[in-house]
Amino acid sequence: MPIRPLTPELIDPLRQQGIWLDTPLYRLVDAHAERTPDALAVADQHERLTYAELVARSSAFARWLAAQDLPAGSIVASQTGNRVALAVTHLACNRADMTFLPLSTQWRRTELESLLRRSGVAVLVLPPPYKGVDFFSMVEEMRSELPRLLHVGGSDGLEADFDFDAVVREAGPVVAPDRDPDLPGFITVTSGTTEIPRMSQWTDNNVSFLMRDYISAVELRPGDVALAIAPANTGATGYLFPVLAPICAGAASILLEDWSPTAAVELLETEHATHAAAIPTQLVKMLQDPTVAQRDFSAVRVITSAGAPLTPDTAALTESSFGCVVSTVYGSTDGGVITLTRTSDPIDKRRTSVGCPVPGAELILLDAEGNTVDLGVTGEVVWRTPTKSCGYLGDDERTDAMFKDEGWYHSGDLGALDEDGYLSIVGRSKDLIIRGGQNISPLEIEQILARHEAVSEVAVVGVPDPVFGERACACVVVRAGAQLTLDEVITFMKAQDVAPFKVPEMLELFDELPRTGAGKLSKVSMRSAVAERTAGR
Repeated sequence: MPIRPLTPELIDPLRQQGIWLDTPLYRLVDAHAERTPDALAVADQHERLTYAELVARSSAFARWLAAQDLPAGSIVASQTGNRVALAVTHLACNRADMTFLPLSTQWRRTELESLLRRSGVAVLVLPPPYKGVDFFSMVEEMRSELPRLLHVGGSDGLEADFDFDAVVREAGPVVAPDRDPDLPGFITVTSGTTEIPRMSQWTDNNVSFLMRDYISAVELRPGDVALAIAPANTGATGYLFPVLAPICAGAASILLEDWSPTAAVELLETEHATHAAAIPTQLVKMLQDPTVAQRDFSAVRVITSAGAPLTPDTAALTESSFGCVVSTVYGSTDGGVITLTRTSDPIDKRRTSVGCPVPGAELILLDAEGNTVDLGVTGEVVWRTPTKSCGYLGDDERTDAMFKDEGWYHSGDLGALDEDGYLSIVGRSKDLIIRGGQNISPLEIEQILARHEAVSEVAVVGVPDPVFGERACACVVVRAGAQLTLDEVITFMKAQDVAPFKVPEMLELFDELPRTGAGKLSKVSMRSAVAERTAGR
């Protein structure tokens, strides 16, 4: 499979500055275990592990993996949800020179069979039936089609090929081998909103580089407590920032297993969390929880938002309600992180932008003809960054395409840079609604409608129209006890002095907006739902 190492012009200066450290991830954790073995490292609502215990358990699983005579780089997958088993498995793979693949508990047979088959997973760890879904039976039914799947482990009492919990508790020496930190060791999976999910490969170096920069940006330090609110088995927002970053920094990570707004704000309070990471939708729902005003959030310093655009209003309300600073991280699952906001950034920059480029990164904005645009002018966001993945597993064609044009990553996002180098995202190039030849940015309309007192959540999609080509449809979840009509939407939008052609001409109310397995809004599913509802009207 083609692996595209990061270009020397990106990495060599970082090595010379001592920023690119060539250090395996497990060594960062081991160092904290040596200094503070009894400090809390990672916890969920079932168990709490100190740094010494995290090292011991990951070493135990690494020894078990080594005993299976698997080739170096073999894929080890875990579908255990927001549990400490994710961190244990990742560090075990790192020690055993295997590759860690977290799998979402939202995926079913269609996604699982594709991912397990294409990745060639050798070892899979599963939970007992979760929310009515029996993953073990599902995997057993398809196992004859997965010849490379050699071992299926069960956690929390699930009877399978081996008992994961018993394995990780076996005593033995700490495993601390040499490992090439420039080889793939971690896979994140795209949401798969328009096609089969893609598997992006990461090395220890570009992950740990990102961790160090993020740790600095949000001032994460030993003794801090970070809360993982988003799904930790789907990528950066739920895992890298609130789980991996804390244990690389010597802090503690608390994973919220079963998401609900009340559970999140309660855990934020009871764990005296100093940091948290969530997707914007979760923040909106947490802010609407009726218990927020009565809780003590005095320990909270930083809440990280990633995975989707955060409106300035929500950012401001988050900071005032929780008494914290909001940090936004911007990038993509395969292209890596390109910008983030820091605790030291001015308030207006934190709330209206996604920050400045990370060290060693290059960022340009291009118009439709491929020419760079001036400051303040909208263009497609294109970048090169040391945090970029090194290719798609089992997809040579897409890997080659991602590294064409000297490694520049074309995001498809539309943005603008200000005179201070801060980037603002204004929409998606493919998400534009073109009504009668005029462009409508759904993100702009969404940010305005989100301020309506009846709106809990909103997304705007284009609906085919025989006269204008497309019309804008507002898909809305209303707040509890509230009502909303299209006339009220139109009146509200006009009161904001919005150009008339941008005002939504349709309104569809949802109990919940359609989402991907990673918890992101799925506008593909939303358009289909609107089409089904409006057929024949």
